[in-house]
This record gives sequence, structure tokens and C-alpha cells, in this order.
Amino acid sequence: MHDKVTIVDMPIDNLSKNRLLDVVYNEIELKQKNIFIVTANPEIIMSAKKSKSYRDSILKADFIVPDGSGVMRASEILQHPLKEKITGYDLVHTFLSYASEKRKSVYFFGSQEGVAVDAAINAIKLYPNIRIAGTKNGYLGYGQEVAEEIASTNPDFVFIGLGAPLQENWAAEYKHLFPNAVVMGVGGSFDVLAGRTKRAPQFWLKHNLEWMYRLITQPIRSKRMIKLPIFVAEVYKQKWTSRKFYVKRERHI
Repeated sequence: MHDKVTIVDMPIDNLSKNRLLDVVYNEIELKQKNIFIVTANPEIIMSAKKSKSYRDSILKADFIVPDGSGVMRASEILQHPLKEKITGYDLVHTFLSYASEKRKSVYFFGSQEGVAVDAAINAIKLYPNIRIAGTKNGYLGYGQEVAEEIASTNPDFVFIGLGAPLQENWAAEYKHLFPNAVVMGVGGSFDVLAGRTKRAPQFWLKHNLEWMYRLITQPIRSKRMIKLPIFVAEVYKQKWTSRKFYVKRERHI
């Protein structure tokens, strides 16, 4: 068992990556249920705060893990530090390695024309024994018919690169079609795996500055980055509200 840390109304699972993998791999081998994973960064948390339907989709996940230094720092500000950062990109590679070792199948769904295919090709180069269940770009549709087509391939992993909030909404709506699969939104991981976008160098990752590297190399992300200072403000608001609550409670005891 593990606890959860609520950050701006979002319950984040407080567990190590190894503990998460133990549970996921056990379920894969038992083939008794699917597992829906959300890798929550500040942008996703703020979008969920504004949209009840999106938040409801996320809350259907089996695991909501902290993706990024912003969420980790928020947990420290709230004096309930999370055990470990678990990024979506790292999970993709961890699951690909496992799939190669165990001969599991992976479906790549999302992004622009050709990106999912290139991501799958490069995945095979890195992890030769994986089985590609299929690929489909996200511009060909993503409704019931597409979901059923993907499900017909019986994949062990479904990586969804539709971007937030669409990928989490899609997973929540159609995960029942994948009774034994791991279903996870992967954001821009396909673009990195396909070689279309570079991940931040180790220096930036080591110093928790990947967000700055992305902003410098992809200025188009500036509109999305505006959510970061709003997120920080919401975290401090939560901290202040909690402090006032406990002070008031102590006065009444």
C-alpha cells in the first residue's frame, strides 16, 4: 500500500518507480485487468482543475504519477514530499525494454502522419524483441471505430500520443476495450523516439531544467508554459489554506 499526495486537487500516487513496475508487471502476467497510467505534470494538473470532465477522466486511472520536477517541488512545498519523479518518457523506455524481454506487443497511437511509424521503427532498433501490434497517427480519427480497430490487435501496451487532455480522455473512455493491457498517454514521447524532437541533454535534466530547455528550443510552447507560475501560485494557496485550517482547528481543541 502507498499514500497519496494531493496537489491542487489532484491525488498523486506516492510510490517509487520500482514499486509501480512491480504492480504493473504482476498484473500483466496475471492478465486479470487493464492498467491505466497518467503521468501528471503541472500543465495536466492545471487543465484538470479547470475541467471537471478532464479531471474525472484522470481519476479513472489506476495510477497518477508525478511527471516532472514541478510536481516534485510542489510536494516539498506542501511538506509531503513524493518519493520519486516518474516521467512518461522514461516509463515508455522502461516498458519497451520489458516488452522486448518478455516478447510483449506495443501499439503506437497518435501524433502526426509518420511519427508513430518512425517511433515504432526506432523502438525496434533499441529493443529488437518487441512486437509491434500496430501504428496509427492521431489525425485519422480517434473515436469508437478507431478504438475497436486498435483493440482488435490485442496489444499488451497501448501508448497514446494525442496530447493532453485528449489522450487521457480517450484512455478513460475506451480502456474497457483493452482488458489486459497497460494504457498510457505519452504526450510528445513519440516525437522524441522518432527523432523529430530532441530530449534535453543530461545537464538540463540533472538540474531539473528540462522545462527551460523545451522553452528555448520550442518557443511555441510559451503559451503552455504560462500555466507554470499559475500552478506555483495554486500550490502556495493550498499550503496557506491548509495552514489556516489547522490553526483554526487547534484553537477549537
